[in-house]
Amino acid sequence: MTKSKLFDKLREKNRGQYRMLAFCIFLSVLLIGAFAMMYFGPTVQEFLPEGGDIRKMATLLMAATAAGCSIFTLYASMLFFRYKSREYGIFLALGEQKRNLNRLLFRELAGVTAYASLAGLAAAVPTSWLIWKLFESFLVSTDEMVYRFGFGGVVVGAGFAVLLALLLGIAGYRFVRRTDIMKILRTQHQPEMVKKIPSWTLPAGIVMIPLGILLALGIPQMSVYLLGRSAPSVTNLFYVFAVAGIYLVLLNIVGGSRADRNRRRFYKNMVSVSLMRFSARSATRNMCVIVLLLFACLFACSFGLTYLDSGSLGSMENTKGFAMHYPAGENTLAKEDIFDTAEEHDVQIRDYAEGDGADLVISHNTTDYTEDGRYVSADREHAKTSLFLSEEMYETLTGRTAEVEPGTYRTVITPEYQENIWEHVDGLYRAANPDTGTAKELSFAGTLEDGNLPRMSDPYAYVIDSGDYAELTEGISGTWSEHLVLFDVDDLEGSYPFAKALYAMYIERASEDTFVMSLYDRWEEKKAQEAGQEYDYSGRLDVSTENTQLINEWKYVPDFRIVSSQDILQSISVYVMLCLYIFIITLATAAVMTYVRGISVAADNRDVFESLQKLGADGRYQRRVLNSQLSKIFTYPGILGCAVGMLFVVFQNWINDRRYTFSEIKNIGILSVVCVLILLFFYVIYRSAKGRAEGILGIKTREKYADKRNSIRYT
Repeated sequence: MTKSKLFDKLREKNRGQYRMLAFCIFLSVLLIGAFAMMYFGPTVQEFLPEGGDIRKMATLLMAATAAGCSIFTLYASMLFFRYKSREYGIFLALGEQKRNLNRLLFRELAGVTAYASLAGLAAAVPTSWLIWKLFESFLVSTDEMVYRFGFGGVVVGAGFAVLLALLLGIAGYRFVRRTDIMKILRTQHQPEMVKKIPSWTLPAGIVMIPLGILLALGIPQMSVYLLGRSAPSVTNLFYVFAVAGIYLVLLNIVGGSRADRNRRRFYKNMVSVSLMRFSARSATRNMCVIVLLLFACLFACSFGLTYLDSGSLGSMENTKGFAMHYPAGENTLAKEDIFDTAEEHDVQIRDYAEGDGADLVISHNTTDYTEDGRYVSADREHAKTSLFLSEEMYETLTGRTAEVEPGTYRTVITPEYQENIWEHVDGLYRAANPDTGTAKELSFAGTLEDGNLPRMSDPYAYVIDSGDYAELTEGISGTWSEHLVLFDVDDLEGSYPFAKALYAMYIERASEDTFVMSLYDRWEEKKAQEAGQEYDYSGRLDVSTENTQLINEWKYVPDFRIVSSQDILQSISVYVMLCLYIFIITLATAAVMTYVRGISVAADNRDVFESLQKLGADGRYQRRVLNSQLSKIFTYPGILGCAVGMLFVVFQNWINDRRYTFSEIKNIGILSVVCVLILLFFYVIYRSAKGRAEGILGIKTREKYADKRNSIRYT
């Protein structure tokens, strides 16, 4: 019989191991290929701005996804090589040359990789389409977001398959290159660590995990607010402190045992404790990687929920559904036009209000960031313009009173506003007329909450006494005046056709002078021109009825809540897809690695269980020993990974603005449910691995023969 036929016989006998490796390759190529086909498709590529941070982040996520898939495929190959170790050792002992074994092994790996990769690429096309359609049904379905196939994704998927083949080839080459035949033959029986683990490792690890996360997240914030300078990037090394804590906790779980304190209990569980200790080093590393994968899984889920929540209508407190502001001289929408359009679309308008405000030059205190990484207080005199309203006009537009004393001002903030280090609600100290130069000292008198007005001005919109307003705006031209329109409708969610029609009418009647960037300021441009300098925010935007991606770019963009909600949802759908893909891939990676580790427990310790059976251990005892190993492998990394992920999200939400918003509390609740689902998913994987491991050890078969013998004896 030739060597090729011998290998064919062995391959036929170990078909399960080939199927496992082929499935991992297939799943990796499928996930990467489908991800690449969506990401490199025309729809996403046209949506993401060239050279933008989002494109860089997406590329980084793509690389992280490929790394994750490579890791769990290579880990699955370890089990494949473990099964190959005995037969290859025998071939080497019989005098077979390594180069011949290399050639045969590479032929097998090449065949498995080629078939699995082609199947993965073929399945990636319908998978990417189905996932896209799933997102359309749950998020948004518009003409701009239609699925379009990208051939670049196929190239990326094929490139990843080639890379995976090279990595597997290198792993196979290293496997055969081992010179110690006995080491290959006894690969499954080499204990890694048998010494006792100190009891202090568990409490030390429990303290180090939250402390490391808290320091890594909190020190940059403390540095900014207490020291006035940005923290160095080296503070991220505190995350390593948390990882070390995870390792210590798992090391204690794997290598330690409370049974040591009770001699009788220890001897009762001696086999279970010893088996885990004999492989403590690799088991701990494996569990640590699984914990980090589950952390990444929940982290991606948290980001996806944050993006998704930003596309909802959210709280409507002190907010009207429709708001517009534009230079007073513009010939835009009249009240009759708005009501006529509403009547055409069967929309009922209520709480309609309109009026004028003024863009006055402000002098204010703010915070600046220097080149050497320090935050310093800055006095910006005659810096720029901001929107000012009289207290009567504020009441007309919002329906709420302002009560502003002469010589004071109130800053208008959003209902859930949290002050940041850059701007201060009490920073304004002087306002001036840009035409006449009339100026007035003002003092801070408190804040007012509104969901529309703060969006119309940077850094804030202000309300002042009516007498002060008349004094400051006397002789001001229409260039520095703005007209504001605010109203609500009875059915906001059903007003999308009306809002789109009004949006199109607004653009058609607006002049190009209003198509300016959101950070554009006419006073800053005037000062730059007088100084002979180029103004960074000059130029005009390409505004059209088809282009609705201008929420954060256009200074005079209409604030129609239903339109912005739908368009933001369209925008974030891409980010949510990326986050969900990371979630799926990291969870799949953790599940496969845990499953493979569970199977390897049975494969590596088959001789131990056979010895137990010869010593008289029945199937129940063997199953208890096996369950003791598997429960630790599945339960502890699952619980610890979810706990670390939740801990990070809870700390991050608090440290960002030192409070929890309703949205953050809701997302934490959703993440808690996700954690439960992840643990249930791990339980399903555990049951599958347990059944497979019992089959490898022959526990069920021996029990069946034992029951048969007992039945015969009883008869």
